[in-house]
Amino acid sequence: MTDLLYTVSVPFKRKGKDVLKETEFVLALSIDLNWFSPEQAKNVVREAERAGLIKREGDLIRPAFDLSSVVPPQGFKPGILEERSLFDRIIERITIETGMDKRKVVAQINKNHDELSKLVEIEVSAILVALEHGVAMDNLIEEEYKALVNSSSSS
Repeated sequence: MTDLLYTVSVPFKRKGKDVLKETEFVLALSIDLNWFSPEQAKNVVREAERAGLIKREGDLIRPAFDLSSVVPPQGFKPGILEERSLFDRIIERITIETGMDKRKVVAQINKNHDELSKLVEIEVSAILVALEHGVAMDNLIEEEYKALVNSSSSS
């Protein structure tokens, strides 16, 4: 489990709710927990949404995972949440949604990549493995497509 997953789960758990207004979530991270500035907390929301950890319904957000399955360590405080690569976010989403071990996920991705004779980017192989396991990848597929288009146009 990652810092981002724990960070997202704490406001919901502390409030005892499975749906929060975005402002309530941001205030919990910045004022109640004193973990981030309000602007940084808004970045956490964006990153969590990109990672598929939260779902937005108007101005409400809800976790896209089973809250009861996440138990942050005693005294948890998030480190600096830095931008993670698309590959890392795909792996994280597969492990969260399937419960598979990260090493097993990476092994499957590498096997798929080898079977495709490495003719596609590793992120494409990762997306294919995710889809084989029924893991939703819509927003990450779009992100990879844009990255591929940008890299081919700059070549």
